[in-house]
Amino acid sequence: MIKGIVALFTSGIFFHPMVLLGVVTAIGLMMKVPSETLYSFLHKSYIYIAMLTIAFIYTFAFAKVYKEGGIEVNKGATFIKAIGNALRLGLSFALTFAFVMSLWF
Repeated sequence: MIKGIVALFTSGIFFHPMVLLGVVTAIGLMMKVPSETLYSFLHKSYIYIAMLTIAFIYTFAFAKVYKEGGIEVNKGATFIKAIGNALRLGLSFALTFAFVMSLWF
């Protein structure tokens, strides 16, 4: 398990903004919200819509993919990157939640 955690830091995936946001959000919610409320909160669709919106705003504002020449934005590739960022955000949130809950109980 320690090798896996060390691999997250040495590969650099842990320092991706969407992964960091997912980890910080999961830990922050677990510290502030009671577990019964948190479980019901995770079954609402608006939390996942908010994650998707945050990922799209981040990607289209800060992480655009440009076409050959670097002047025009490649909207298709940027859209695919935004989907990937949303998956990173959701997956890091879910895995952090599962990891902390496995240590908690």
